[in-house]
Amino acid sequence: MNGWIIAFMLAAQTLPKQHADELRPRVSVSGTMELSPSARIHLEGVAEALVARRRIAGGPSGRVNAFDADAREAWIEVGGARADLRAGYGRLAWGRLDEVQPSDVINPIDTARFFLDGRAEARLPVAFARGRLFLSPTVTLEGVVVPFFRRSHFDSLDEPSSPFNLENDAVLPAGTVVVGVTRVEPSTRWRHVQGGGQLSATLGRVDVSASVYRGFHGFGDVSFEPTIPPRAGQPLVGELVERFPRFTMLAADAETVTGPWAWRGEVAWFKDASFDIGAGVDRKTGAYRVFGSVLVHRDVASATAVARANTNVVGSVERSFHRDQWLARAFAVVNPADRSGFMRGVVSWKASDRVAIEATAAMFVGTGDDTISRFAGRDFVMARVRYFLK
Repeated sequence: MNGWIIAFMLAAQTLPKQHADELRPRVSVSGTMELSPSARIHLEGVAEALVARRRIAGGPSGRVNAFDADAREAWIEVGGARADLRAGYGRLAWGRLDEVQPSDVINPIDTARFFLDGRAEARLPVAFARGRLFLSPTVTLEGVVVPFFRRSHFDSLDEPSSPFNLENDAVLPAGTVVVGVTRVEPSTRWRHVQGGGQLSATLGRVDVSASVYRGFHGFGDVSFEPTIPPRAGQPLVGELVERFPRFTMLAADAETVTGPWAWRGEVAWFKDASFDIGAGVDRKTGAYRVFGSVLVHRDVASATAVARANTNVVGSVERSFHRDQWLARAFAVVNPADRSGFMRGVVSWKASDRVAIEATAAMFVGTGDDTISRFAGRDFVMARVRYFLK
């Protein structure tokens, strides 16, 4: 048994342009149990609450309370030298680029958590089974099955009122009244099972992989559908309906190291939908770590639509001070063509082995038609205290 870790966190944040102030207390428990030399169980649970003042239904700000508890990881793994099998509930990451990974499609995401904490924390767990065959010391074949659909969330805590909920920004014609949101999620049937496979290998000094995945988009297509037959001179009453289309992804990635530099590339093709290709570099030397990548996304709505393309530059630099007691980190995603992007700065202080204090400031600049630009106006400032009990 490797022991248990209990972590308490209290985060306070404000989003001035959204007239929102939030307090998010959180507790997490994680641990791994070795059942035998070839079997282990990993458990991680999280409970968090929300006490906030948010703008409700586009009106004035009001009091909002919420609570959520989830098992982030709950799986058992058995295996040996030639194969292993992991099954249960949790998160599996594909792709090699930092933060923005086109082929990272197994888990849905929590958008608020992505901006507040980064992609690793934003992944929402799913039920899964993953098997790996170690065909040789340098070749691995992996298969993943996800039997139940889980959608992405703009925020796991009171999503309708969240300042990160883009559905609240929907612009509809004058005289249109929206009475609610309906989500038509894929039912639990064999034909709705998601899954795929990945072949990984090391060729000389280059790690490569190729993957295929068949699943459902975590965020669906939203349309307005009338619920009351339209009448002359009367408002058009209806609801927003979200449907989650299937996708098929083919992807490949590669990584190699030359001296202190790590070089990465990734490409993902989504049939009849989009194409993503990116390249990045990573370097850690002394107290500094930097990474940068360029990602091109090309989106085609249909065979006759005009294709749209966006190029994003992603970068981060971090530096530790005073024997790693202090850490400063800056992260940015920029769309040069639209002159828009997202920037986040973090300063953290490790007051002791059990206490860490962190301050974060983030802002969205410009406007555009790519995913990041749609969150314009969600600038925030956050202070957070963590306490670890081992």
